[in-house]
Amino acid sequence: MSAELLKEYKEATDNFVAAAKAIPADKLHKAPANDEWSPANIIHHLADTEAHFYFRYLKILTEDVPETEFFDENVYPVRLKYEKRDVETSLRLLQSLRESFSNIMSNFTADEWERKGRNSDVGEYPIIALIKKSRTHIKDHLNQLNEAVSKA
Repeated sequence: MSAELLKEYKEATDNFVAAAKAIPADKLHKAPANDEWSPANIIHHLADTEAHFYFRYLKILTEDVPETEFFDENVYPVRLKYEKRDVETSLRLLQSLRESFSNIMSNFTADEWERKGRNSDVGEYPIIALIKKSRTHIKDHLNQLNEAVSKA
């Protein structure tokens, strides 16, 4: 299970980064519709989300059943000024965080795969559930990214 999950995690990273790098400059900041995110916003969102995932992973690995609360992603685009942020910097951050955690994960012991965090919404959960959520999250946003580019 862990080897397969690690492979899927890395592939999801590689697929998203490749798709993001292939976006033509003229489509990067175009939103498909007024209420939808541009490809650039999707990239910034993933970078910010991966920073949160990474922090949660570290807490779970270094503390005994730590609290790992969710964040309000809806305030990020405005308060973090997504429209002014550099896309390449966000993409490098995303890639770096995921590569770093892939390296950490590749050295997990059996006990580390069983470590847990706690969240007020879901209660106690194993780190593997958070890793799977991250894997699914990036795949979902890859689909969103591809759709946004095709509509732009």
